[in-house]
Amino acid sequence: MSGLDRGLAIGNILVQGYMAFKGNGTKSVDPNAKTVESFCFENKMDEKITIKLNGKIEDEEVKKEFVIQKDEKECTYNLPKGIYTYEVLLSSKDVYQKGEYKVLEETLMTINH
Repeated sequence: MSGLDRGLAIGNILVQGYMAFKGNGTKSVDPNAKTVESFCFENKMDEKITIKLNGKIEDEEVKKEFVIQKDEKECTYNLPKGIYTYEVLLSSKDVYQKGEYKVLEETLMTINH
């Protein structure tokens, strides 16, 4: 079974939660800002994963790649707001999940099995 078939067979979206960091509530977010302060991925899989994040924001190509160990978190900072495609790759290089996400605020995406 290919990685894509395996991902489809699982059925449910594997990115379990999109949670905006709210902190202690004292930090105000500028709705006119062109970037988000941080955009993070947390790996709750049983192995390391690679995440590829791509977007075209105002004619500029934005590409990020993260290698995240089990139970670790990686972030990118001052990411331009916009729509990004992402791919989650397993150690075997099989595609575990792919999709799109509209980045509008600080976010933590948790990748679960």
